[in-house]
Amino acid sequence: MSLETAFEIGQAGLQIKRIADILSASQKDIFVRLPGLLAYFPMGIRRENGIVGDHTGSGLILSQTGVCPTGYDGNSFLHLGDGVNYLQSSYVAFGLTGLETWITSSMRGLTIGGWFMIDSTPSLNSGLVSKDGIVTNRGYALWYTPGGAGGFSVSSNGSAWFSVNSGSIPTGQWRFIVGRFTPSTELAIFADGDKSVNTTAIPSSNNVPTQTFEIGRYFNDDNRIIHGKARDVFVCAAALSDALIEEIRVTSTP
Repeated sequence: MSLETAFEIGQAGLQIKRIADILSASQKDIFVRLPGLLAYFPMGIRRENGIVGDHTGSGLILSQTGVCPTGYDGNSFLHLGDGVNYLQSSYVAFGLTGLETWITSSMRGLTIGGWFMIDSTPSLNSGLVSKDGIVTNRGYALWYTPGGAGGFSVSSNGSAWFSVNSGSIPTGQWRFIVGRFTPSTELAIFADGDKSVNTTAIPSSNNVPTQTFEIGRYFNDDNRIIHGKARDVFVCAAALSDALIEEIRVTSTP
């Protein structure tokens, strides 16, 4: 074998290894492997026009309102707030009832969340992940309160509202915040492993509003834009188990 041929084979082998490493990393990525995963936004995949890309292959994208700069501290993230800056999408796919038939019946529900760093306490409940509007147009929402806690809600019919609040979530620190809806059973919110629940009169499904899906804003209201950072935001049309939610948190800790 000539030296030139050996070099070419070596180069080809190196490229194959790089591809294999990329595939291996993707297979190990716990977010990509979540059951019922509808969308996953690591907040590092963007196009030139500022569109934020999904990492599941679904083709769902988020458009920026304002400018949400990209940052990196060992993990990619986007800055939210700092003016009228948030992410939104009008895709019908985000309208989840919690009873999607493409999910096995024992796992049906809704789980949304991700890693957030809140820069400052808002004066009104402000949005983390939501598809929720005014009364008669309510859906699901994960938010941060003026009291420094998280909140999660679903609506049975667009008007009736069921919610649960977390314990204190400090500003200036990355926190894993997740809301889970288990139809007819429980609303739960997880804040860095601490779980709070509401089991009172939980509805059998979630209403699908016409309001857009939003990250960083709530209630279709520019006064409810969160000031902070977000990464690894996900939406699942399944009620993920406590153990899996904890595994996600531990595996993806910044």
